[in-house]
Amino acid sequence: MVRAGLSRAIVVETAARIVDEEGLTDLTMAELAKRLGIALPSLYTHVRSLEHLRSEVALSVTNELSRLMGEAIQGYAGRDAVFALARAYRSYAVAHAGRYAMAMLAQPGSADDRHQEAAMKCGLIVYGAVRGYGIAEAELTDAARFLRAGLHGFVSLEGQGGFALPQIVDVTFNAFLAGIDRALSTWSDQQENKT
Repeated sequence: MVRAGLSRAIVVETAARIVDEEGLTDLTMAELAKRLGIALPSLYTHVRSLEHLRSEVALSVTNELSRLMGEAIQGYAGRDAVFALARAYRSYAVAHAGRYAMAMLAQPGSADDRHQEAAMKCGLIVYGAVRGYGIAEAELTDAARFLRAGLHGFVSLEGQGGFALPQIVDVTFNAFLAGIDRALSTWSDQQENKT
């Protein structure tokens, strides 16, 4: 049976919800078809395979993160922009831990223009936030990577229950942001001292 009004976007969002609610391993084509109320063969008119579905979820996550981070930094610069971006990133990863984790594990094909475009857009938003610190253009890539790696590490640990000590995680996140701010504020000075 083919359900009227079913689109690839609905299929991808339903898959993402399964991953958020049940976990990475519970996303199967059979479970997705059941959730959508369609026969399994009908699902293949929207996605080619489980791998393709995961890739589509990864693309969706990248686009969602780009949109949220872009909205978060509007009207802000420097520290305020980085903090707003970081809070939006963390909020998304906490609210959608399953899809976030799956997207970070996915290896979208480098030949897929949509994935490249989404990743580039996401990267440019991070660059824009970091650029507000007055970091030299030649050093922006390293600074942006530093910020992304730190954010990803923090939210990944949080999502996996890695912060089990009684300290409130929000307090730790604020300390993390203060450290990011100190590092980015002195980024160019640190680079000059290495030469």
